[in-house]
Amino acid sequence: MVVTATVEVTAEPKRLNPLLGGKISQRIALRPAESLFSPQESLVWIIGALGVWACIVPWFARGWLWFGLIATPVALLACYDAFALWLTREEFSPVLLRQEKGLRGCEEQTIQVPFALNGSGRRWLPYDIRVAVMPATEDCETAFRVKSDPQRLKLEQPESVAGGSTSAIGAHIQLWQWTAEITLLRRGLWPGPRVGIERQSRFRIWRLRRWFDMPEPLRIDANLRPGRQEILRSPVYRMLVASQQTPWTGHGREFERLREYQPGDTYSEIAWKSSARRGAPVTRLFQWEQKQEVYFVVDQSRASALALPPSADSESAALPARAPRRMLDLAVETALVGATVALELGDEFGLVTYADGANSWLRAGSGRSQFHRFRDCLLNVEPLPTNADYEALFSDIRVRLRRRAYLVLLADLTERSISDPLRRGVGLVRSSHALLMTSILPAHVRPAFSSKEDLNTDQDVYGALAGDRENQRLVALARQLRQLDVQLRYIPPEKFLRTAVEGYLENKREQRL
Repeated sequence: MVVTATVEVTAEPKRLNPLLGGKISQRIALRPAESLFSPQESLVWIIGALGVWACIVPWFARGWLWFGLIATPVALLACYDAFALWLTREEFSPVLLRQEKGLRGCEEQTIQVPFALNGSGRRWLPYDIRVAVMPATEDCETAFRVKSDPQRLKLEQPESVAGGSTSAIGAHIQLWQWTAEITLLRRGLWPGPRVGIERQSRFRIWRLRRWFDMPEPLRIDANLRPGRQEILRSPVYRMLVASQQTPWTGHGREFERLREYQPGDTYSEIAWKSSARRGAPVTRLFQWEQKQEVYFVVDQSRASALALPPSADSESAALPARAPRRMLDLAVETALVGATVALELGDEFGLVTYADGANSWLRAGSGRSQFHRFRDCLLNVEPLPTNADYEALFSDIRVRLRRRAYLVLLADLTERSISDPLRRGVGLVRSSHALLMTSILPAHVRPAFSSKEDLNTDQDVYGALAGDRENQRLVALARQLRQLDVQLRYIPPEKFLRTAVEGYLENKREQRL
């Protein structure tokens, strides 16, 4: 379909695009990147035919004369065809029809990117033009996959504009629109897809290919739909957020008022100084904190680059081109889903990423703007080639976070080398913050002979014993941290997200702060 518009010399304002359902769009010119001018198969056939004729002409009288009379016009025609294509190489250029939300989407989502072929209409080539979309770099091949095949645009002469007159400073611009479909695979901010166009000369002897890069990047956010669906099935979430409310256990830490002592009040609730002044026992009443602080602590050390086993019931199993899911990707998705839950509960949420220390901080806040900042901080988080230093991490948290808050740590805590630094670091913040740690549990770590697998060889028996020994070590570490009032849970990857968020909800319901 051809759209004819009048474009002034000044900057083009946003306009309604009739082919995009009336949504506001704006044409963005693409940057030329590369070009290739090459002959087509027809030129090879022409040269081959002239070569065969050159082998035959010696057998005929005046053969060379006839050969020259035929070869000269053919050569001139080929040269004219080449110059005509080269002089009109910038006649058509692709543009991006940008919508309000921009070029963005979520993982495992297929989006449509609208393009248009822009032509001035001063010269006319009544031939087809092939267009295609491809990744701009090698890294982009793992970020998204192009689903649409190369398309062929039929350039037809548009009908004249109603009225037939244009302004002196305007010119007719024809737009031939097409849409490319790409499947988003990996979170991050990536260069936009590259657009290539292929034109043929008038006599189909030469071919010109040009590639264009997008001026704006492609943003791929983490897919929160599976995680949100898991949390919606959680009974703890329904008790706190849904319409059916249940009373919270325990008592809060915010002072409300004083009242006279009543039978059943504990000694910890008595205000001894006020009782001494009044000469009668007085009890302090507390209220539940309606707004608390929670910080999601995400590990981006070398341990976060661990590839997780694919889940059989995952929706991404149908995407064979997707890179293996890492521990960092699971932690980022968990932190984002936990932030949405904190937003619904009215809590203030922040972010800490660490490797050999705290790398980035986002102070706790509330509201949609805080969630957008939270998501932007996790957009380009990648594993670093360093070990995690938990003593430095918790030392920074102790200095920078003065107000008591929940610390939801999401990491892989199964390495033997981090057990002692983890215990020492936890001792720095256990009295000033409520620490909730969730770690993945490797598949081989389990009590000996607890599974129904057949142990037929000695290696199978030794593997089962090694898994039992490792399971005992992790259970002992969790028990030692529990004595310090710190929760540490080892969870399989498929239950990691729900368990981590439910741990935060359970502690909030019990008013652990």
